Amino acid sequence: MTRLLKTILPVILCTLFGLSFASPTQAAASLPMVLPALTCDALSATDFSAAVGAKVTINHTEMQTSAQGSWCKVSATIAPQIGVQIALPTQRWSQRFLQVGCGGLCGSINLSLSNASGCLPAMNGEFVVAATDMGHHGSMMDASWAEDPQKRIDFAWRANHLTAVLTKAVIQTLYRQQPKYAYFMGCSDGGREALMEAQRFPQDFDGISAGAPAAFFQFQNSFFHGWNVAANQRPDGTAILLKDRLPLIHQAVLAHCPTLSGVQDGILQNPYACQFSESWLPRCPADAQDRSTCLTQEEIEVVKKLYRGAYDSHGAQFVAGGLPLGSELRWPVPETPTGHSMSEMMVLPALQSVLLPGGKQKIQSMRDFPLNQQNFDAVAQLAPLYNAANTNLHAYQQRGGKLILWHGLADDSVSPAFSIAYYRGVEAEMGHAATDTFLRLFLLPGVAHCG
Repeated sequence: MTRLLKTILPVILCTLFGLSFASPTQAAASLPMVLPALTCDALSATDFSAAVGAKVTINHTEMQTSAQGSWCKVSATIAPQIGVQIALPTQRWSQRFLQVGCGGLCGSINLSLSNASGCLPAMNGEFVVAATDMGHHGSMMDASWAEDPQKRIDFAWRANHLTAVLTKAVIQTLYRQQPKYAYFMGCSDGGREALMEAQRFPQDFDGISAGAPAAFFQFQNSFFHGWNVAANQRPDGTAILLKDRLPLIHQAVLAHCPTLSGVQDGILQNPYACQFSESWLPRCPADAQDRSTCLTQEEIEVVKKLYRGAYDSHGAQFVAGGLPLGSELRWPVPETPTGHSMSEMMVLPALQSVLLPGGKQKIQSMRDFPLNQQNFDAVAQLAPLYNAANTNLHAYQQRGGKLILWHGLADDSVSPAFSIAYYRGVEAEMGHAATDTFLRLFLLPGVAHCG
C-alpha cells in the first residue's frame, strides 16, 4: 500500500463510516455502546431460515479474544453452499455493521479490514463485521464452480445480499436491535460487489465503498485481460514484451508527463492529461547488438496496443481504455517468452467456465477466442448477471445512501478508465446535482490495484 493510499483512504473510509477524527476512537453521533442480550452459544439454537428466505445452518459459534476485545464468531451456511462468517463484539458494539467484499473469483472468507487501515474505530472491535465466500470453495482464480448455474447466481449477487440479511437477523437476535448504520467495503471484484449492492439492493447498506471495481465484469475479464495477452503474442504464442523492458517504458513516461510534485518522484498527477507518443521511447537501431537500453519496433507496437486497449480491425474500441500511463512497472507481461502473465491466468479460466453461456468451453489460449464483435456479443449475454454497470442509482440516493468510488490511477489490473466511465454514466443518468448529493469519485495518483 503506497504512502498516499495509507494517508487518503482512511480519511475517505472514516468519512463514509460517519466517524470523527478528533481522536482515534471517537465515533460521530456519540452512539452508545451496546452489549449482547444473549450468550454467543445461544445463536446456535436459532433458526434464521425464515428471516433470510433460504435454509440457514449455523455450523459453529465460538468466543474469540484479541487485542481489540472479545468477539462472538458465527460460521454459517446459506443454502445451497454460501459460506458466511460474522464477528460480533461482546464488549463494545457501536451499533455499526460492516460487510467486507471478496476479490478475484473469491472462494474463501476473509474478514480482514486492510483497506480501513488507519481508520481505528473500524478496526478496534466496535463494528460487527461479516463476509462470505460467495457460494463456492476454491482459490481466487479457480473458475470450476461456474459450471453450476446456481453458483453463478450466488457469485454474481445473491451471496452478498443474503449475507447482509442474515447478519442483520443475527444482530437483532444477539443485541435485540438492528444496526443504526450498515456499510459495505470492497475492492476489485469486491468493488463490483459493492456497486451491485447499491444497484440491486439499495436498502442493504447506508454507506458503500467501491474500490477499483470490476464493474464491467464480463468485458474486464475477457476483452481487457484478453487484449493484454493477445496484443503481446506472436503467432507461435510466444510473448514479445517482457518484464525486464518495463523500466525503460516507465522512465520515458516520467520524463514526458507531469508528476505529482513537479519533480521526478515517479508519481503522475493525471495520466489522462498526458498524451503518449512512441517518440518518447528509446528505439533500437536495426543493427543494434545490445538491446538492453532500447526497444525494438515489435516491442513498441505492443506498448501502443496496451495503452489503447482492445479494439477491432476497424479501429472500434471494445473497452473504455487500456493500461494507464504510469502503471508500466506492474504491467501484466511475462518474464520469459514462454511464461504466463497475470492477465493470462485470469482470462483463460474465466473464458473456460464463467463468462460464456453453457458448459465448459474448449479455450486453451487466446488464439481460440479472437477478440472480435462476434465474441464480444457472446460475452455480453451474461452481462446482466455479472456486470454492476447500471447507472440508475435513484433508489440508493432516495434512501439516503452514500457511495464512495475510488480508483488508483496506476492500476494495471482494472483500468481507472472504467470507473471514470461509470461515474460519468451516473452523471448523465441522474444529473450532476443529484449525483453530487450521494456519490464521490476519488482518483489516487500513483496507486496500483487496490493499493
